[in-house]
Amino acid sequence: MDRNKLRVLPGGKSEHLFADYRFISGEITDTRLMGVLGMHLHWELPYPAAEPHLHQYYYYDIEELGLETYRTYAGDDPLAVELACKNLFGGLGARMKPLNERESRYLATEFISETKRKKQALPEEAVDLEFITRMPVFLSGEEQEELVAKILTEIRSDYQLIHYFLMRIFGMDLKGAAYLCAPTFLSAGGPQTFLTEHSTFLRNTIEEYLDENGRLSYLCESLVETGNKHWLVISELEICEGRITTARRKSAFEISLYEASMMLSRWEYVTVYEILKDPDDFDIEFTTYSLGTMRTEHTNGEMFMEFKKDNNHVDQRVFNLSDDINCLYYLTDFGQLILAAYSLEAIGLMEDRLHGSALSSAVFPSARYQFQEPVLYEFAQSDYEDFEEFLKTLK
Repeated sequence: MDRNKLRVLPGGKSEHLFADYRFISGEITDTRLMGVLGMHLHWELPYPAAEPHLHQYYYYDIEELGLETYRTYAGDDPLAVELACKNLFGGLGARMKPLNERESRYLATEFISETKRKKQALPEEAVDLEFITRMPVFLSGEEQEELVAKILTEIRSDYQLIHYFLMRIFGMDLKGAAYLCAPTFLSAGGPQTFLTEHSTFLRNTIEEYLDENGRLSYLCESLVETGNKHWLVISELEICEGRITTARRKSAFEISLYEASMMLSRWEYVTVYEILKDPDDFDIEFTTYSLGTMRTEHTNGEMFMEFKKDNNHVDQRVFNLSDDINCLYYLTDFGQLILAAYSLEAIGLMEDRLHGSALSSAVFPSARYQFQEPVLYEFAQSDYEDFEEFLKTLK
């Protein structure tokens, strides 16, 4: 999509041109507790243009990076608008909530100011946001509450509450953690960090515990990564009426990479296909086939990650960060298409979809594998181009 450049306006940057951008609509993901927000805003330009509609897409990382990605689309084709949202926000497992103009302007300004406060560089395209930032909006207390309700997902269980709370604690996001706390806990000082550095929340298990007085609490064993180190953190939490009332770290100790890998290991099911047509032609067709996936480049190919459409994996006793992945595709430079999933059912659905698509005549299945721990990521980080040759090094 071509970026719509807003810096050159007919007649110059007059006050009324900035003020006359007409707000059409806005929407935001309900993923504040995941530590990210995706926002889509739709404006009508205040000056004559071949495409008078401007769509903005913001991807905001609350924990560290701030406004990580900002894209625009000049036009109003419904399919293009939907695909842009899916490509940028599809991996969040989110529901989109409507925003009014005041909320939209407030958030856009907040994203930019917080990114600067974190001393992170703004995306180059963000220079075109002056028509929003020059007119700051201050929300009332009631408006703030209404906005917070939109960006928070519904909490359905104690398990979900605990996982999200710890996710915010290890992300050094005490403001986010506070959304889940009881007023009495907040008035007593509120949540505190368990480690001194930002950590990635990899895995968490919850056990219920009743003391001799019959009081219920939850013991949590959290595997987190900070820098190049892995930590196992034990904590105890108490809950009342769907809110955290106490949270205490009981212990924390470093574990080896091998121990962490064993805790995160799971079965991986892989099917390898040989590509039968010109690689460039196949790449074009597969780009359409894989719309909505997250695409990353590697030295020996490209990975396409398809996420689940919701975050129900958080609503379980055991949380794994990677449980939001539905399946993986890997397009190698050697002319192979590799499918990977974490259950027989999922890999079967991947194969059925591929065989029922226009790509079916362009590929031929050459091998199927079942591994006790994931290997596709190892292959992506290796110097091997042929997946079969890579597997020989594992034996």
